[in-house]
Amino acid sequence: MPALLCRSGQARFYLPLTQIERVYPMVHLPAARQGGPRVHLRGETLDVQDTRGWWGQPPAEPEATQRLIVVTRPRREAWWVDEVGPLADVPAGAPHAVLDGQVLPVVWHP
Repeated sequence: MPALLCRSGQARFYLPLTQIERVYPMVHLPAARQGGPRVHLRGETLDVQDTRGWWGQPPAEPEATQRLIVVTRPRREAWWVDEVGPLADVPAGAPHAVLDGQVLPVVWHP
């Protein structure tokens, strides 16, 4: 199954393409209010999830080289990552995949 390699800080993980609606360049993120940052993309306001914290990486300021990935989960939201690509095939439903001898998590959501 095709998956996109993503990086947040020093952490890398795969996200299956079936869960990705679109990848955007980073946009201005307004100061976080109650509940975290939100972003307006293509006429819709989405919650932004900073994936750095999921992997124990320190917070960072938004930079033009970063990306927002609109994911389809039980609800649509934008995941903030530092870098994306390349694509790779991962076994369907597998919790991990190997890249250059390193075991990386595969993030699956129903």
